[in-house]
Amino acid sequence: MRFMLMLHGTDAEYRSKPPEWVEEVVGFLTSFEDGLATRSELEWTEVLGPDARAEVVGPGGATREGWYDEQGEPLRRIWVIRVPDRERAVELAELLAGELDAWVEVRECLPGAQRP
Repeated sequence: MRFMLMLHGTDAEYRSKPPEWVEEVVGFLTSFEDGLATRSELEWTEVLGPDARAEVVGPGGATREGWYDEQGEPLRRIWVIRVPDRERAVELAELLAGELDAWVEVRECLPGAQRP
C-alpha cells in the first residue's frame, strides 16, 4: 500500500527554532530517509518552497496568494512511502511527529493513481 506522509507547519515556526534543534532535525531526517530507502519503503520525497510563495488557483482561473487552507498549517514536506499497511504508515508518521514536534498527515495513495 502507498501512503503520503505530509509535514505541516509555518515558515515562522521553523525560523524560530534554535540552530541546535535544526542541526538535530537534519540529522534525524537524514537517518529517517536512509532507513526508509534501505527498507525499500521510500518512493520519493519533496521539500516544498515557502508558504509565502504559494498561490491557489480556483475555478474559472481565479487566483490568490497563500496556501490552500490558511486556517490550518501549510505543507512543508512530503514523503510517499510503500508499506504493508496503514499501521506502518502511522508508525512512521508518529516517529516524524515526535521528533519534529509537528503534525504529520497520513493519506493513502489510491491504486488508480499508481502509474509508471
